[in-house]
Amino acid sequence: MSLGIVVALAAEAQVLTGTVPLAGEGIDIAPGLRLRLCGMGPEPAAQAAAALLAEGVGALLAFGTAGGLDPALRPGILLLPERVIYAGGDYAVAASWRSRVAARIHGELVSGPLLTVANACAQSGQKRALHGRSGAVAVDMESGAVAAVATAAGKPFLVLRALVDPAERDLPLSAMVAVDAYGHLRLSALLAALARRPWEITALLRLGREMSAALRSLRAAWQDLGPSGIVP
Repeated sequence: MSLGIVVALAAEAQVLTGTVPLAGEGIDIAPGLRLRLCGMGPEPAAQAAAALLAEGVGALLAFGTAGGLDPALRPGILLLPERVIYAGGDYAVAASWRSRVAARIHGELVSGPLLTVANACAQSGQKRALHGRSGAVAVDMESGAVAAVATAAGKPFLVLRALVDPAERDLPLSAMVAVDAYGHLRLSALLAALARRPWEITALLRLGREMSAALRSLRAAWQDLGPSGIVP
């Protein structure tokens, strides 16, 4: 079965392929594997998922990074959730497909539910509240939309993510303006933000290290799986 992969950020796409697609463009990265770079947020993720299905894929994978809600989770840990919570819905991933993928990945995998929200969850207080209300262990902005599109079409879906910021960490405000929807650096905006909040440099450097840890984990998982190991 062919697989469509939805990623939000260019750095996440580069884990899977050396050729980063343009926004709104689907590219084949291996036989039976097609990738779309959607940018952050549920709406562009849903559009990318629908486009992949229209192009003929038989299953969908949401791939990339996430933020922590469970205080026990550390940066870099891999998330292979059994359920995704989004917009009042609770979506179960394809269980047999998940089991096959889990068996091929070395190291610890977290199976707890993932929550998808429409806006970035930047403050530790927000994270505590979301964790308490939903029971989710991590949060992102795309997987739930992919799950909803797949479920509506009667197609299987899966989520593979790695954690960046832990639950107790506030994201620096400068980080929120430093990149565009695809994760590309907006240097002038970053410098302007740091001119106003120079004390955030340390937090930005730490966030960069945490993002690197998450991308290393995703890269290692992809090496364990390979194109043949990720397909349903």
